[in-house]
Amino acid sequence: MRNFAVKTGTFLFCLVFAALAVSLPYGVFADTYGNNFTFNIDKTYDLTGRAKLSATLVWVGGRIYFYVDDQWWNSLAAGDKVKYSAAFQSLDTEFHNNISPKLTSLWGTDVNPVVNKDGKITVLVHPMIKDAGGYINTGDGYTKNQVPASNEREMVYFNTKFVDAALAKAYLAHEFTHLITFNQKDRLRGVTDEVWANEARADYSSTVLGYDNPYAGSNFEQRVKSFSGDTTKSLVEWANKPANYGAAHLFMQYVVDQYGTGVIADTMLTEKTGIDSFNYALRKNGHNIDFIQVFRNWLVALAANDCRLGGQYCYKFTGLKNYNVAPRINFLPSSDQVSLGVTYNADYFSGSWQKIVGGGGNLTLTFAGGPEAGFMVPYMLCSTDNQNCKVGDLAVGGDGKANLSLPDFGKQYASLMLMPFAAGKTSRFGSNGSGGHLLYSLQVTLAQPSAGQNDQDLQAKLLAQIDYLKKEIARLRALLLAKLAVATANVNYSCKQVTADLYFGIENYNQVYCLQQILKNEGMAVTLNGRYSEETKAAVTKFQEKYAAAILTPYGYKNGTGYVGPATRKKLNEILSQ
Repeated sequence: MRNFAVKTGTFLFCLVFAALAVSLPYGVFADTYGNNFTFNIDKTYDLTGRAKLSATLVWVGGRIYFYVDDQWWNSLAAGDKVKYSAAFQSLDTEFHNNISPKLTSLWGTDVNPVVNKDGKITVLVHPMIKDAGGYINTGDGYTKNQVPASNEREMVYFNTKFVDAALAKAYLAHEFTHLITFNQKDRLRGVTDEVWANEARADYSSTVLGYDNPYAGSNFEQRVKSFSGDTTKSLVEWANKPANYGAAHLFMQYVVDQYGTGVIADTMLTEKTGIDSFNYALRKNGHNIDFIQVFRNWLVALAANDCRLGGQYCYKFTGLKNYNVAPRINFLPSSDQVSLGVTYNADYFSGSWQKIVGGGGNLTLTFAGGPEAGFMVPYMLCSTDNQNCKVGDLAVGGDGKANLSLPDFGKQYASLMLMPFAAGKTSRFGSNGSGGHLLYSLQVTLAQPSAGQNDQDLQAKLLAQIDYLKKEIARLRALLLAKLAVATANVNYSCKQVTADLYFGIENYNQVYCLQQILKNEGMAVTLNGRYSEETKAAVTKFQEKYAAAILTPYGYKNGTGYVGPATRKKLNEILSQ
């Protein structure tokens, strides 16, 4: 049976190769069936923590080489090898006929002539940690002279767990979009896009290809379920959690529903990155609106999803016709005098839906957030019959505060939903999430005036109560900020050890982010974003020269290299252990 499996694979390969060999450019040598190579891999993704593995070429397709981890492949029964070979053939056909032509038509070409001489990408299949569908390493897009650990291939790493899964083609499309992004942004335009924008385009590619229609059981449905379980996750502060992908996919679908695919395509085909790329694309496509306003409208659409409020407040995608986020309910009891005070934290551009219901009387609300956070507070106010809702915005002042008064709340109005979000930062977002460090508070009072009460007396009492609440907010805010200052006084690194060699172009987010934390604490100018950019390389060079006696001198170097090898890691780990 084992020999039969090998012969079957050889026969299929020979048919494909015979048809393709004549079309290869002169002087270009294609990989051949049975080739065996040792590949560098990311040990943070590998199931057993390996940094290298031996792999064999088991399938050659029209646009893909499928290499498999020898340890995994050799452990399979003959029947399983036949099954996986069929899965490779199916993925290759789908890639050649659908994934590659449609995504390159939308996002631009992936072709990287530095490392791709015959037009094929390499897919390396190996066991990975739970839920990792796959990854790419942008270091592979450079020569070994530039990045010593480069495999010098246009390459995708794919989890054995999902090769024959229903979502395999969606995962392959996701990683292929990352290859396109690397070519369009990093190689051709010399910029590195922000993680959230990169991931948003990659995840939305499954919808572009039609894989999310029908919606039930699709990649999109899984993402939406993840987001529904944690709607506080930021769109832009990337913590690499399933809910982040859910937010990104939902946002991209909203943008396409409202403004068309031309907008998302043009975010790729520009040297601008992140939010700036969306602002550029919106303008280019003739839309007089910016990212912040789009984000604001999206939050309302997630809450209401009702075109009757306005076309900008609903989804057109049929799978989301009945979708709404679940707000946090703040219930006001029926009483002559009600007071409610709550404090929450948030990230930049994260959703928060606070719904106030119940009670009966004159409602007074005070919102307070840090001025530097740039909070905006859209709201939706609905009548008691829930047939008449209107959308508005609190007038947040330069001090971060806003007030709203509603007479007869509970009688004239049934509910008030607030959707505060922080928009005071529009670039340089991290890849580990900011941890919700932006505070805001809501103070609500509900007063039911007694019959014959003097209006001036009532007004005086309300003003006195508002004054008291303002002072209480200021006191609580000062207390919270003091606690936050104490909590952040000591350096808290995101890892206990730097365990991998790190270098320009690597996509090891967690290790690079930890490295950047150390560099920043050592006084180096570096952005905490988890990407080993030129800026990070320069900071590493300065770090090495700062500790030259321990890192450079023993090895005969005078100047830093910007490559984090054993000697540099040893010094970094000494700092981490202090």
